[in-house]
Amino acid sequence: MYGCPGCGSMMTFDIPEQQLKCGRCGRTESIEEADRREARRAGSSFSVDVLTCPTCGAEIRTMNTAAAGFCSYCGSSVLLDRKAADMEAPETIAPFRVTREECFAKYQEMVRKSLCADHRLKKNVTAESFRGIYVPQYIYSAAVRGETVLEGHQTKGNDTYYYNTSVTLNHQFDHILHDASKEMPDAMSEKIARVEPEDFKPFSPAYISGYYADVPDTEESAYEPYARAEAVRLGLKDVLEDLDDGYTYPTAEAEKKLVGLATAKCTGRTLMPVWFMSIRSGKRLLYAIQNGVTGEMAADLPMDIPRFGLIALALAVPLFFLFNAFLTLRPEMVLVTAMLLAIFAQLIVNRHRKSIQDKAEAEKAKDGGDDLARRLKQQKRMASHAKGGSAAALEGFGGMFGVIVLIGGIYGMSQLNNANAFRIAALVLTLGMGALVVLGRGKGTKTPAGSIAALAAMIAGTLNMILDPFHSDDLPVYVIALLCMAAVIWVSVDLLMLHNKECSNPMPQFETHQGGEEHA
Repeated sequence: MYGCPGCGSMMTFDIPEQQLKCGRCGRTESIEEADRREARRAGSSFSVDVLTCPTCGAEIRTMNTAAAGFCSYCGSSVLLDRKAADMEAPETIAPFRVTREECFAKYQEMVRKSLCADHRLKKNVTAESFRGIYVPQYIYSAAVRGETVLEGHQTKGNDTYYYNTSVTLNHQFDHILHDASKEMPDAMSEKIARVEPEDFKPFSPAYISGYYADVPDTEESAYEPYARAEAVRLGLKDVLEDLDDGYTYPTAEAEKKLVGLATAKCTGRTLMPVWFMSIRSGKRLLYAIQNGVTGEMAADLPMDIPRFGLIALALAVPLFFLFNAFLTLRPEMVLVTAMLLAIFAQLIVNRHRKSIQDKAEAEKAKDGGDDLARRLKQQKRMASHAKGGSAAALEGFGGMFGVIVLIGGIYGMSQLNNANAFRIAALVLTLGMGALVVLGRGKGTKTPAGSIAALAAMIAGTLNMILDPFHSDDLPVYVIALLCMAAVIWVSVDLLMLHNKECSNPMPQFETHQGGEEHA
């Protein structure tokens, strides 16, 4: 669309130069000069090619670039259908500032930091896997005005102190963004949606020359609840920063109350640049998305199960010899330790199964036209905001605390010389495992085979310890302990598979599912 005034070749937007550049002769031209030369008028529509994927139905618009050899959203290696169409111009646009090479380097860094990341992410993803796409955004103005009471507590020694603080919010935010494209996964785009108002420019088609673009295909009112929740979150953040009284206040309950007092309305449309990547993982997809202005990135990083197993084995062997050198490993102690590990693994399995079930319920409600999906997502989003950036740290601390408790329990058991104590412990742990298996079942889901195997091994071990059919022979106890550990490994594999399912997305079918949302 923008021909080079020197050689006649097509010019594309060059990110480092922030102007148009000819790929043949290297001539550059400012956006303003190019628009004047092409007699572009602000706000006028312009011609684009619409590329449609015959596999999933996703559509993207493009200028001055060859037809894509694969679909950015479902990863299908097909020739996309092409047709000409007019695209309505939005009011503003945020030009790309992060190059494809910088995006790929950031992604490689994320994969390297994930010790057990799927090896396919290193082998199959290249810089060319990332597509530059301008995603349509609705701009919302949201306000929250009201009072609430923040409740907190603090424990010092054996005493717990409770405190309440009344706060008043009178805040308005005029630049809350949310993507307006069904093709873009909401859960990921919301993580990278922050762009400052000064980064936006008056719209010109020159900015998307050589890149792809989506158009709004959702209602403006669809994300007003999100804008209201963001206004509440940002308002409470400002209030707490000004308060600065040294106390820590959970805000989840306050957010739920205040979100009903907030208002929001759409005030305009814009385009935000993202680098987007999709890669097949069996029958599912892995996505990576980066904000093309700020460099913020969100990515699906599943675990490489064989590699994880090797690392776990490498850690387990020296721990076994360490325990054997300093502790007295009684057969009953080995069995109860295996039961503790099974309980620990089942707790994590239940947590991940609950997360997947929540996604399924939200999708079922959305397909049925119910507003429950939006409320469910909103509650989860507010809970996430309440945790803030410390969520991962808290989970990591909880895992370390669990390991410390386990090691402490092993040491404590090594000091016991009472068979009845181990029998009681085995019985309690087995009953607890049974309760966890039943509670983690959920509607319409099957209990993982590893969980059933672990429970069966624990029942066998408990009966053997209580009834003593082998007259205190140690060998059956060790055999059952090994079976229990094998079941723990089975449960761990189930857990990793659940994690990988959470870290992936179903194949999109935009014509039937309306695209872009989470499908379980």
